Amino acid sequence: MAKNKDKKKHLSNDQLREMGAVGFTMEDVRKVQDQKESVNAKAYEYMVEAMAVSANYMGDTITDEGVRMDDVYPTTYEETVKMDELLDKSERALKDENDEEYNKMIVDLRGIVGWSRRRHFNFSWGIIFGTIITVAAVMYWSNSDKETKAMRKAQYEKVKAWELPGDEAGLNYQKMMDTLDYADQWRGAAEYKAYQMKSTAEAIRSNEESAAKYTVMADTASTKDRKKQYLEWAKDEQKDVERYQKELAKIQQWDLKDAKKDAVKRQKSWYRSASKSAAFSYVLMIFFLLLIPLYIIANHSWGYVITRTREEQELLDTIKRWGFRIAGGLFGAAAAMEATEQYRVHWSDGSKTTETEVNWFTVVLKVVLLVAALVIIAVVSTGIMLYSTIVGLKRNYDWKAIMAKMKAVKGKA
Repeated sequence: MAKNKDKKKHLSNDQLREMGAVGFTMEDVRKVQDQKESVNAKAYEYMVEAMAVSANYMGDTITDEGVRMDDVYPTTYEETVKMDELLDKSERALKDENDEEYNKMIVDLRGIVGWSRRRHFNFSWGIIFGTIITVAAVMYWSNSDKETKAMRKAQYEKVKAWELPGDEAGLNYQKMMDTLDYADQWRGAAEYKAYQMKSTAEAIRSNEESAAKYTVMADTASTKDRKKQYLEWAKDEQKDVERYQKELAKIQQWDLKDAKKDAVKRQKSWYRSASKSAAFSYVLMIFFLLLIPLYIIANHSWGYVITRTREEQELLDTIKRWGFRIAGGLFGAAAAMEATEQYRVHWSDGSKTTETEVNWFTVVLKVVLLVAALVIIAVVSTGIMLYSTIVGLKRNYDWKAIMAKMKAVKGKA
C-alpha cells in the first residue's frame, strides 16, 4: 500500500483529475452526514446529490494506485452546471462553518467542478513524435514526386522539340532495331518508331511462345479441367498476338510526323500523371504539417469531455503503448545484431592476423527491422492523431456557435 501511496504522490493535481480521483467516497459523506445530522444534515444532503449528478456514477472503486475513485465527475456541461448549483445550495445550507470534514469535502468537489469547467491540453508528445516520422516520409515522397515531375516536363519539352529528318526513305529501321535500347527511342522520331517496332515484335514473339507452351501443356494435361484451363490461357495469349500484330502493322505505316505525335502524346500523359502525383503528395504534406497543430488545438479539451471519454482514451493509450513496445522490441533486436564478423587468418609464414568481414544479410535484416519499427510507430501515432483530431474538434468546439459568430462578423463587414 505504501508503494501505491508513493505513486499517488508523484501524480499532479490535473493527472488525478483526469483519472477521476476523489479524496473520499459517497459512503464517507453519508457517514459524516449521519454524525452531523442535527447541524449540517441539509448541507450534506445537497452534497450527496451533487456527487450523484454524473451519468457515470456507479459507486465506489479504488485504482491500482490506491486512489479512491467515485465516478462523480460530470460528463457534460449541463451536469457540471447542475453539480455547481447543488454545491452552492449545500454551502448556503451549512450551519456549522467550522465543520472540518465538510470543508475538506467541499474544497475537493469545488475543485472537480472547476476542473470540469476548464479546458486542458491532453495531447500526447509521443503521438506527435510518431507522426513527425510520417511527415518526414511524406515530405521525402513529395520532393521525389517534384523531381519526377521536373524530369517528365523536361522530357516532354525535348520530344516536342524534335526536328524531323528530311528524307525518311534512307532510314534503315531493321538495323536501328538491332541496336536500340529503351533510352535510345527518345533521341528522335526515327529512333522512337524503330523501338516501338522492336518492342511490339518482341511482345508478339513472347505471346506466341506462351500460347505454344500452354497448347503443349493442354495436350499432356492429366484432367479435363486442367486441359480446358490451359487451352483458355493459350487462346488469351493468341488474342494478344493478334492485337500486337495489328499494332505493329499500324506502327510500320507511320511516317515520322506520326511517330513524333505518338511520342509527344505518351510523354504528355506521363507528365500529367507526374503532375497529379506531385500535387497530391504536396497537398498530403501540407495536410500532415497542419495536422500536428490541429491535433493540439482539437485536444484542448473541456474537463467534462475528458471524463466522458476516459475509457476511450485508455483504449487509445493501450494501442499506443503496445505499438511502441513492439517497435521498441524491433529496435532492440536490430541493435543486438552484429553486422560484422571477425576471424583469425593463419598465413604460410606462421603469422596470424584478425580480419573483419561484413555480414550483409545481417545488415539488411537490421535495416528491415529498423524500418519496420519506424513504420509501426508512424502508423499507430498517425492513426491515433487523425482519430483524436476529428473527434476532438467535434467534441470540444461548438461549431454552430462559431459559424454563427463568423457570419455575424462577416455581415458587419
